[in-house]
Amino acid sequence: MPTTLKEKSLPPSEPHGKPRSRSTCVWLCVVAILTLVASGLGLAFVIPKVINGLAVQRALYYKRHEHIRSAVVSPLIGPEQTFDLAVSVWLRTDEESMTDEIMAFQGDSKKPGFFFPLPPTIPLFSDIVFRGLSLKDKNIFATVNFTLPTAYFRNHFLTDNDLRGSVVLIPTSPSPLDQIMEYSTWIPDFIPVFSVRSWPFPLGSSDVKNKTTADKAVESFGITVPLLQFHNIRQRCHNVEDDFVYDEEEGVSSTTEFKSPLTHHPYIVTRTQIRIMDETSLFDRRAYLEKHRILKQISCQQQRTLFPSIYECDRSYIDVGHVETAMTLQTRDEGGPFDIVYSPYMSLSQTSGPKDLLPIPVHREACSTIEDSVQAAKDDLETIEVSWNLAFSGRSYPKFAFLEEMEKHNVPTRFDMELSEHHRVLAHDEIELNDGVWGHRHHENSHPRRRYLLTALELKFATMIIIFDARYWYTRKTTVAISTIGTLLLAGSNAINAIAPDIAVAMIHSEGASDWFSTLFNITMSLFPAFLMMRAVFRLTGNDSGQSNSRRWIPRQAPLSHAERASRRVENRLSYWTKGAVSTLSLELILIR
Repeated sequence: MPTTLKEKSLPPSEPHGKPRSRSTCVWLCVVAILTLVASGLGLAFVIPKVINGLAVQRALYYKRHEHIRSAVVSPLIGPEQTFDLAVSVWLRTDEESMTDEIMAFQGDSKKPGFFFPLPPTIPLFSDIVFRGLSLKDKNIFATVNFTLPTAYFRNHFLTDNDLRGSVVLIPTSPSPLDQIMEYSTWIPDFIPVFSVRSWPFPLGSSDVKNKTTADKAVESFGITVPLLQFHNIRQRCHNVEDDFVYDEEEGVSSTTEFKSPLTHHPYIVTRTQIRIMDETSLFDRRAYLEKHRILKQISCQQQRTLFPSIYECDRSYIDVGHVETAMTLQTRDEGGPFDIVYSPYMSLSQTSGPKDLLPIPVHREACSTIEDSVQAAKDDLETIEVSWNLAFSGRSYPKFAFLEEMEKHNVPTRFDMELSEHHRVLAHDEIELNDGVWGHRHHENSHPRRRYLLTALELKFATMIIIFDARYWYTRKTTVAISTIGTLLLAGSNAINAIAPDIAVAMIHSEGASDWFSTLFNITMSLFPAFLMMRAVFRLTGNDSGQSNSRRWIPRQAPLSHAERASRRVENRLSYWTKGAVSTLSLELILIR
């Protein structure tokens, strides 16, 4: 059979295209992996060092080698000291409906002075929930069950503090608190503060007695957190008469003022993490008392506002920390001043997901007709049973400071509570996974860090597969021993798997151009190996025939070599019926799986 001029352009068994180096991509992969590992180890080593170097309490540390009792401030909670946590739940109520018995529960929220008092509240629960804890304990779980009346939440104007929780640390005896003589807190006496524990304690106790100095001291460094969030809810009225602006806020609002009842319905937050700083160092007495004095003079925006309130008090570790409360004891060294101990620092974290939000069953819309209002309110309940899930963990300074700084810049997510159950589960799973990375496990048997590690490994190996897959098809110089139809089907399958899921997720969860750009980048990276597979099958090469620059970028199809033609003939021996049967069987196996 005569040989044509086109076939003479390529040796009989020589593959088409230029030979390419096989080691370049391998070395790039090795360098990339080593870079990632080195950067991860470097960050894990450097970040704690940097945080420790910037510690705001470092200037207070006692630096002398000899221990002088009169020159130090000791921790109230030492390494061996155990403590209990008292938890309370508070509900705002109207002033006119309060009795003298309820008013007695207000505690320090009715301090005398020329400042406006805080809204009146009543305790729904107040008792010790955690017992025998230490600073080293982690992932200790408990649940607080209480009954919530819903009548107040029919009001149009609500705030997130209308339902709130509080935590008070109570050292177990014996402790330095047994010898307390007086205490000083960072909040001035003329500013009313939230009640953090019912009195008498626990709630419903018949032991009526006055608070001791120790009781007031532990309440002075108690913490409180709102238990309400406002999200959208399904419309009950057929016709609604309102003139509200349906805003598109990104974060969660702290009030329903000038908000629509449909977009800002009250939900109860049913999950909270309690954190405590694992700090037992000795502080320099002079430096500590000086900082406490200055903090008490400038706290709560006293120098900037005429009527400072508790809402202006920025209680963060950077600004307050262990200088929050200084307690003077009755003990002292011979001839020296009385001993002083500093309070532990606690904080509360709420990064709740959609499954942690419980809607309050009340109707708050303004229906156009009375019949419509009655029909809409038929599912209202006078009370609701609530389970508040709590988790406790002690944290070292680097972890604690990092988490608090991250939460300071974190905007609470405003969920669409009308999405399907499937999408709410996905959104909640993402919140739970992120919380677990920072050390907050939602359940005792959950292991989010393992999931995150497996997900990271999956992403890493998937990226490596794409790189090596692209490397293989890029350096493939012949179509010998590969199936043309099979390779095209595989490339099409990879293309569909790269495009369809990412587009579907982006259409549901995309929130801007950046999300679409990220989706487009992921699709491009996933499609790259499929493009190289088709390039290898169609034998596309660069145009090096010396043509003009305008046509040099147009790829050309290389001729088949003798080996490639022989491989093509072997592939064509298989009938199309057989190929179709194998493809159908493979598809059925995939669908069954």
